Amino acid sequence: MARYANYIFDLYGTLADIRTDEESPAFWRRAAAYFGMHGAPYSAAELKKAYIELCAAEQAKSPDPLFELDLTLVFAALYRNKGVRPAKRLVEETAVAFRLLSTKKLRLYPWAAPVLDEIRAEGSRLFLLSNAQACFTRPELKLLGLEGRFDGIALSSEAGVRKPSPRIMRSLLDAYSLDPSDCIMTGNDQRADIALALRFGMDALYIETETSGGYNPAFAVPREIRGGDCSRIPELLGLERKI
Repeated sequence: MARYANYIFDLYGTLADIRTDEESPAFWRRAAAYFGMHGAPYSAAELKKAYIELCAAEQAKSPDPLFELDLTLVFAALYRNKGVRPAKRLVEETAVAFRLLSTKKLRLYPWAAPVLDEIRAEGSRLFLLSNAQACFTRPELKLLGLEGRFDGIALSSEAGVRKPSPRIMRSLLDAYSLDPSDCIMTGNDQRADIALALRFGMDALYIETETSGGYNPAFAVPREIRGGDCSRIPELLGLERKI
């Protein structure tokens, strides 16, 4: 049997390797063309400016620096600005298109699926706690083969706050009646994932990946993977079988 009853994972940079580019002129030209095809004509520059301003306006609605906006509100407003009253489905499809157009790379890390399978095989539960837009992430879970793999999911755009706010962790713990002493948090961000887990008295596994940023010894924990060798992940997670 696994060491922990509940395994909480971050998604991007931990289970999945992703690269997006919302800065290239080509991306904004393609995004503008998409809006234009749905009755909302923008130039690339106009769309980028409107998108940034609407995001800032949504963010300004809360004094909390860790407030997380919901981008579906921004996409809907971009249509309304051009006289279009978008149906919910169009907003959802626009979010998917926007993400696809900006994504350069998206894949599971090779260790991820086998480790998740082993956790499940050993009778423990799986949870996802991620700073992410639900309108992007829920479709991407399907693409990555992760849909239905988790017993519970907490995403920052749905919680209205992002890690390392304790509110998002508390929302997950309360929603599924989780005892932190029975949980381990795995993530690639020392502050957002590791320090947050420690704040709740929870064990944590830090996995250094390409998007982790610089290493801060102040957030060091006994369980760490650095340098790309992921062969010890099952051992550090307290799994009986090596992957």
